[in-house]
Amino acid sequence: MPEGVNFCDSRNYDFLSSLFRLQNNELIVERFNRLPASLGIAPNERILKWVEKTRKTLPEGIREKLEIFFDRESFFALFLTNHIATKKLMEPESLLSYLSTMSDRDLIVNFLCSGHGFSEEADLLKPISASNNERELIEYISKNMAMPTKQKADLLKLCNDPSAARKELIHLLLWYNERIYGELPFDPVHEVEEQRSKLYGLFEKYGKNYVQWLTGSSARSGVPATGSITIAVSFFYEIILLKGSIPYRRENIYIVGYRYPDRITPPVDRMASGVDLFTILANDVNLRILKRLSQGPMGVTEIALSTRLTNVEVTDYLSVLMRYGVIEDRVEGDRRLFNLNKGFLVKAVGDSVREIFGEPADG
Repeated sequence: MPEGVNFCDSRNYDFLSSLFRLQNNELIVERFNRLPASLGIAPNERILKWVEKTRKTLPEGIREKLEIFFDRESFFALFLTNHIATKKLMEPESLLSYLSTMSDRDLIVNFLCSGHGFSEEADLLKPISASNNERELIEYISKNMAMPTKQKADLLKLCNDPSAARKELIHLLLWYNERIYGELPFDPVHEVEEQRSKLYGLFEKYGKNYVQWLTGSSARSGVPATGSITIAVSFFYEIILLKGSIPYRRENIYIVGYRYPDRITPPVDRMASGVDLFTILANDVNLRILKRLSQGPMGVTEIALSTRLTNVEVTDYLSVLMRYGVIEDRVEGDRRLFNLNKGFLVKAVGDSVREIFGEPADG
């Protein structure tokens, strides 16, 4: 394995991702529909049937909690993903125990960093001191969080009363573990064994190059110089990848859907072909992002706020642009900044024109 890269096979990754899938099944199915038909990849029918059947059994109160904590734009409860490996939380019971011991301060910081990120100017500790001042919290969240209005309102409520938020989340996880997860018709760990072994082999063969390709990272940020990457394989995520990080620490966590590697192009020292490159540049959203980055380096949330996109949408587009070298990234302290790779882009466009139309005639 490349230095600084670790696998973790805790059951808690799929415990949390199954809740995300239950809430956001349509999102993942839509991602399948966007794939080229030539890949021949379709959603797992057993998961689809499980989602349909399980949704019918959920009480209204559980549905409401699921919508708040596992929303596709905010990921509030998925901050727990970031602590599984470092705290060695291997089963749902240990995860619940850990959650019950978190301080209000830590809970607020983790809710703020749970997936949507924060702007460069944001002071993560400010909401803690302002937790009794609703006006200050509203101003902070409105300015620094790239998410829809409803999710901002949910975040404000969670930060205003973290003790109540903890109780609500524990109730949801406890109920789900006892009533649903313990009765799954399949074993997620067993389902991904083959893909985990395949990934391990690819890491052994390609080293850090495959880490960078899989995670959409550059050579400079793929594996932190002082820190680590933890990779877990998820049955329920199928073709998506979730990235998490621990606030103030250079430790990244990637939860890889077991079919995600089949979705991306194999890493054979490949540059984008002419058709690939012009397809990327023809996308309006990609152009909006590239235009913003041409003005200087930005973090995910700065890009989201300036392009009127959500953090989730921006992350998706950035991963494609990174994979083909159109943008680069670097780590500054605890932040990851992206910038336009102008030199590569100019050369690649020229090379692509020659690839498609041939060399210009003499004279």
